[in-house]
Amino acid sequence: MEFIAQYATLLIGLGILAVLLLIGILVYRQLNQRIRGRRGSRLAVSEFYELDQTRRLVLVKRDGVEHLVLIGGPADIVIESGIGARPAPVDMEERRSSASTIPLRPSPRPPVFGENRPALRPVAREEPMLNTPRPYSGED
Repeated sequence: MEFIAQYATLLIGLGILAVLLLIGILVYRQLNQRIRGRRGSRLAVSEFYELDQTRRLVLVKRDGVEHLVLIGGPADIVIESGIGARPAPVDMEERRSSASTIPLRPSPRPPVFGENRPALRPVAREEPMLNTPRPYSGED
């Protein structure tokens, strides 16, 4: 009994500290879940390739769509965006209505010169001038 009475304040302080630590851990977990969301992670690094000591080529996946990003160096650059993205589905009603409004053949254009066509003349073709080689005499 003397042992407990002697260290009672120390044991009570350690108990309070343990309870506060447990409460802090629980609060941190709750806040972390709210920030990240309950469905899981939406962002992931699929692959990466080190180009040199400072630059990396990273394939990032967000919401099922991949993006190719070059990081490091003076600036980060998005090289290609929307890899693997599916196009939005088109309603069949919209497709039919848009197909009927587009003409199948373009309308004829008016002539460029009209009645004033330029006079065409044949192009004169000159034969190329070739230099005939000198015969080899054996002296140089």
